[in-house]
Amino acid sequence: MNKLPSNMADIYATLAKKYNYDAFMYIEYPHKSFWSEKFNEEDFKTGLRSLFLTDKNTPLLLYVHIPYCRRRCFYCTCHTMITNDYERIKNYLDFLFLEIDLFCKFFEENSIIPNFTEIHIGGGSPTILQEKEFGQLLEKLQLIVDLKNLSEFSIEIDPREVNIEKIKFYHTKGIDRISFGIQDFDPDVQKAINRVQPPELVEKLLTPEVRKRFEKGINFDIICGLPLQSQESIRRTFERIVKISPDRICFNYLHYSPKFYKHQMIMIDARNGRPTKLPDVYERKMIFTEALNILLKNGYVRTGYDHFAKPDDEVAKAMKNKTMHWNALGVTSGRYSDVIGIGPHSWSTIGNYYSQNVYELPLYEAAVTKGRFPIYRGYKLNKDDIIRREVIQALRNFFFLDFNDVEKKYNIDFKKYFKEEIVSLAEFIKDGIAELSDKAITITELGQQFTNIVCMNFDSYIKKG
Repeated sequence: MNKLPSNMADIYATLAKKYNYDAFMYIEYPHKSFWSEKFNEEDFKTGLRSLFLTDKNTPLLLYVHIPYCRRRCFYCTCHTMITNDYERIKNYLDFLFLEIDLFCKFFEENSIIPNFTEIHIGGGSPTILQEKEFGQLLEKLQLIVDLKNLSEFSIEIDPREVNIEKIKFYHTKGIDRISFGIQDFDPDVQKAINRVQPPELVEKLLTPEVRKRFEKGINFDIICGLPLQSQESIRRTFERIVKISPDRICFNYLHYSPKFYKHQMIMIDARNGRPTKLPDVYERKMIFTEALNILLKNGYVRTGYDHFAKPDDEVAKAMKNKTMHWNALGVTSGRYSDVIGIGPHSWSTIGNYYSQNVYELPLYEAAVTKGRFPIYRGYKLNKDDIIRREVIQALRNFFFLDFNDVEKKYNIDFKKYFKEEIVSLAEFIKDGIAELSDKAITITELGQQFTNIVCMNFDSYIKKG
C-alpha cells in the first residue's frame, strides 16, 4: 500500500463531518451492552459443558486479570483499582486463587481436561506483582494449565514498574511475549494523561539480550485521540517507535466515556490548567493516517482495523491466510477462538456463549468465597448472531467479505438474508467507503478508517435510520 493521496485531508474532513458518530469496536457481537444480567452461574456452566462436548480438545486462552495500579492514567477504561498497599494485592490473590479452585473442581466433576494453549496476564498493571507472588500465581494456575506446553504466554508491561532483571525473571517463568503500554511518547501528552514515561526508559529496557529472550515478540499499545495529540506530535512518536522496532503495534482510538470513567474528565479540566478539548473526529482520522503512513513506509503490515505487525510476524501471516482473529486482547493468529477469563470484570467467550464477571471487588469476593462463579452478565448467541458475528469479523479484520464463504458455512443465500443491509450500503458506496460486487463487499483504502461504521450496518441490535 502506498502513501495515501495528498487530498485525503479534504476527503476525510467531509466524511468525518458526515459520519460523526461513534460505533462499537465489535470486540464481540452482540456488544456487552446487550448482554443480560439474567445470565447466571448455571448458564455459564452450561456454556462450558457445551463447549467441551462439542470438542474436548478445543484450544483455549486463559486471561488472568490483575486489577491494581499504583497511579491513575486519565485515559484508562480498564477495570483498575489504585493502591500502594501491597497487602491489598496479596489479599486479592487469595480470592483469585479461590476462583481457580472453582474451575479445577468443575473440570474434575465433569471429567474435562481443558486444552489451554495460551495465557495472557493483564490488568491493571500485572507487573505490580512481586516475584514471590507472581510465582505463587503460576503455581496455582498449574492446577488447570500445563504451563510447559503453551504455544504462547504473554504479559502486559508497565515500563515504570520494571527493570531489566524483572523482565528477565518473566522469561525464566515461561513468558515469551511482552506487551508494553506506551500510549504516546510526546512529553506534553504524557503529562496530560498522567503517564510520564520517556522513550529512553523503554529503550533501556529493550536491550538486545532482552529482545532475544522473548521469541514470540514485543507489542506496543498506542492510543489515538489523546489531549494535545496532533499530526506533528504523533509523527515524532511513531518515528521513535519504528526505531525501537516492536513486532506488533496496536493503535486504537481513545474510548472517551466519562459517564462510566469519571477520571477521564480530568484530561480536559480547565481548572487544572489542562487542555480543554480532545481531538475531534476529523483530527483523529488525520492523526491515525499520519501514523499509518509512517508504519507502512517502514515495512509494517496493517493487520485489521487498528493493528500492525512486521511482515514475518505470525499475525501478519494469519492476515494473509485469512485465519486472523480479533478479540479484546487484539488480533491473534487464530490458534484459538475461545477465552476463559478469571478475576473481576474479566470476560469469557466459550463457544456460542459470552459471560462477564462482576466488577465490584466485594461482590467478587463474596461469590468465590461461597463457591460460586462470579458471573455478572452474559449472553447465548442464536444462529443469526453467529452469522452476523462472522460477517463483522471479516469486514473488520480483512476489509473484505466473500459472500460464498458465509453461504457455504451457514447454508444461506447471502443477498437474500442481508437484502436490507446490502441496500443500505448505497451511501457508503457513493462516498467511496465501500465497494459492492455480485459476490463480495470490499472496504476501500479510504474507507478503512470508517470500518466500524460499515460493520454497524450489519448489527441487528442497533436501530437504523
